[in-house]
Amino acid sequence: MKSGRTRKGIFRLPLAMRVFLGLIIALVPAGLVQVNMERDARRERTEQLGSQAMRLAGLIAREQSANVEAARQLLSAIAAHDAIRANRPSQDCNDFLARIIAANPRYAAATLLSPQGESVCSAHPEAVGNARLGDRPYLQAVMRENSFQIGEYAVGRGTGQPTLHLAAPLRNEVGEPMAVIVLGLSVRWMTENLSTTELPPGAVALVADRGYTVLARSLDPDRYIGTTLRPFPRDPQGSTTGMREMTGLDGVVRMVAYLPIREGPEGALFVSVGLESGPQMVEAAADDRRAAIMIVGSLLLTFLLALLGFHATIERPVRRLLTAAQRWREQDWSARVGPVGGGREFERLADAFDDMADNVQARMAERQAAVARMQAVIRVAPQVVLTADRKGRVDWVNGFWQQTTGLTEAQSMGDGWLAAVHPEDWAGADAAWRAAMAEARPVADAAFTREVRLRRAADRSWRWFLLHGGPIEDEGGGVSSWALVGVDFHEHREARAAIASGAAQLQATYETAPAALCLMDRELRFIALNEKLAQANGQPVAAHLGRHFSEMAPHVAADLEPALQMVLTTGKPVEEFELRVQLGGEERYWLCNFYPVRGGWGEVTGVSCAIIDITARKRVEASERMLSREVDHRAQNALSVVRGLIRLSAADAQDDVPALVEVLEGRIGAMSRAHNVLSREKWVGADLREIVRQELAPHADRSSMEGPPLRLTAEAAQPLTLVLHELANNAVKYGALSRPEGHVALHWERDAGGGVFLNWVERGGPPVLGTPERTGFGSLLIDANMRGQLAGGIERSWDPGGLRCVLTIGPPAVAGSAAPGTVSGAGPLTGRRVLVAGGDAVSALTIASALREAGCEVEGPAETVEGAIQLVEKAGRLDAAILAGTLAGRSVQPVAQLLLRRAATVLFLSPLAIPVEGLDDAPVLEQPITPARLRAALAAALEERRSDTPPGA
Repeated sequence: MKSGRTRKGIFRLPLAMRVFLGLIIALVPAGLVQVNMERDARRERTEQLGSQAMRLAGLIAREQSANVEAARQLLSAIAAHDAIRANRPSQDCNDFLARIIAANPRYAAATLLSPQGESVCSAHPEAVGNARLGDRPYLQAVMRENSFQIGEYAVGRGTGQPTLHLAAPLRNEVGEPMAVIVLGLSVRWMTENLSTTELPPGAVALVADRGYTVLARSLDPDRYIGTTLRPFPRDPQGSTTGMREMTGLDGVVRMVAYLPIREGPEGALFVSVGLESGPQMVEAAADDRRAAIMIVGSLLLTFLLALLGFHATIERPVRRLLTAAQRWREQDWSARVGPVGGGREFERLADAFDDMADNVQARMAERQAAVARMQAVIRVAPQVVLTADRKGRVDWVNGFWQQTTGLTEAQSMGDGWLAAVHPEDWAGADAAWRAAMAEARPVADAAFTREVRLRRAADRSWRWFLLHGGPIEDEGGGVSSWALVGVDFHEHREARAAIASGAAQLQATYETAPAALCLMDRELRFIALNEKLAQANGQPVAAHLGRHFSEMAPHVAADLEPALQMVLTTGKPVEEFELRVQLGGEERYWLCNFYPVRGGWGEVTGVSCAIIDITARKRVEASERMLSREVDHRAQNALSVVRGLIRLSAADAQDDVPALVEVLEGRIGAMSRAHNVLSREKWVGADLREIVRQELAPHADRSSMEGPPLRLTAEAAQPLTLVLHELANNAVKYGALSRPEGHVALHWERDAGGGVFLNWVERGGPPVLGTPERTGFGSLLIDANMRGQLAGGIERSWDPGGLRCVLTIGPPAVAGSAAPGTVSGAGPLTGRRVLVAGGDAVSALTIASALREAGCEVEGPAETVEGAIQLVEKAGRLDAAILAGTLAGRSVQPVAQLLLRRAATVLFLSPLAIPVEGLDDAPVLEQPITPARLRAALAAALEERRSDTPPGA
């Protein structure tokens, strides 16, 4: 500092003396120039004030844009969470949003809203309650525009806090909005955040929404937040960015710069900064007065004014430079010299200083960001981290160390960390640590490496950790401190020991297993195999090793390679795959199971094969298949009906378990009664009178039945039983049987077309007031069974005296009538339900169109295996399926196996890559597939299936 003052005193006088004569000569014209300069300076100060205000406004706008962008990214992260994507109320959803709020104090609320504004889940469910936000413009804008939106100033209906709502759509699989995720940015936080911005004395900064309502203000926020401003004026081009002198809410005149933020919808948020113009104008007026005095007294005070003028033109920029340098010395790198007077040299010097400050500030920011990132990594990394001074005394541990060992930071200081080390490892670890301290090699590789056991606090168990330590160098290349990192490799260490044991066990398994076993790499070359498999291939074990399986087993290569490639490609096992082979002139059956072998990173590195000879079992199964097929068919139908009853009944009585139990017992009981009737008659049909008698047995004294002898098919017995049960149950609850004097009469007769009309008439019950407003599941069950398996329908008459129903049973449901699926006078495909799955999009649509023209009910076309399975599950029973060999590059074997139980016949567009037992003889459609050829092939397959079906099936 002393040398600086000396230099200032040395250089000031010579410079003043050199310019003195020039100042005297130029004094008079300089006076005139001074007046103009003062005017220009005043205008320049005004412009500088506006520029400063705009620069500050831009800085604040960028900060607010960053806040909005952070909210947008957080909303995107929230939308990816499973609990949010479920879009239903749940505690998981509430807890997740609560964690979001806890981790981000800037937000006062987080809510998932339905399109109507109802809360699905919330970080504060007890506060939100039943509040409806459907009238909020931002909610409507999100659903309308399917994009991120910024709301306006609002006091939360649930939280009671003033907030700015930021909302984004929760999209479904096709990208359409199905709900709205809302974050409530705390206005209080915005104000605190704004207050951190350094502003000149008397300056005020604020943030306002699109309605010009103040969200945050640097001065007197409690007084002005929520106040509405006058709209900012627009320029002729319609822009809301500008500068002008304005009177603020507090009555102070300021130079105001205003502009909208870039993030979010246009004009959603505005930022303005006002700098007081009064002091600058007073200073300008004082400058004018000084100029006048200087002009008047210039002739008398030439020397004095010359010195003062010179002093003023040099000292001001120097003071600005010194002031900025002082702030930099105090580590305030935000200080800038800015525009200064005194000539081009001072301007260049100021620019150079400001550039230097910019560079230093950027480097400091990068360093702080790097430190913050490193601290974050250390906090969340699943590794123990310790630091020590240059003598090896621990001075810091991370949270994972404390969580793992149970030792606090204070307990771990110095040598305390060794208390977590196993007693058998303590001495060696301490000695190795001391040796590393003594050697103190400043190298990149760890100077300390040790495997030790640490006690885990959670269960008091010992776990192996691999510790790595090394020195941290100072600027001079010496050791300033040490870092120690530990990785839990307990499972890895145990795995190493298990590998040797596993190898021996594997060898023993291969030698003693009753199955043929082998292991192949990704190129399907044999790595290991047992003697049973070698004998099946007719070659010794040694001859197989390193050879491709197609070389050693060419008789089965074409059948097995697709399955093996599927395991390698998908990483999923292929199990219970049956293969028919010829060995020694004899037909044998193999049951094959193929499993993926995975490497250390989970990648598929090979295939493990297990093959069992099931020829004897297949021969037994062949003799039993014909007997069990019909039983399986009937059981599958019954189970499908029961499953549907349970699912739909539960949907109809979601919150009333006793009622659900009672309803299910009644419906399943009705099915059981029909089952008994069919069992007694060997499943060839059922007597209509017997079905009616059993269902009305509990009400025999208040019911009557009349009609000719008539038999129904086995398929129609259970549906009609369910229909009669629902009608009787409804009569007991609401109709004629709900009163002692009530009566139900049934009468049936054949119609000319081979069907049956069954009349249900109720009398003596409560007066009927008209058609019920609500259609229950029972009515839907009646309608579905009458139109579906009974091939008829139902007509209801809600007469005042009681319900009248006419049930029409179609000819296909009457024993001895036309075969199911045919219509008198219609083509052979009319009414057939057919699944279409596979082929390119154009051919699939062409096939579906041709089938619809033939009268078929078409399901699909399906493009994927999953889509085809969903259609089969939804359809229940199918008359036929037209299936490609692959769907979206995947084998259709799962679909084909499902169709064995659900479809009468299956036709393929191309051969199956992997054969399916039961579909070995399924026809493959001849190419090219024309509409006429398609319909003929399908009709022939259905007719063949019908001729193969035994009577009554």
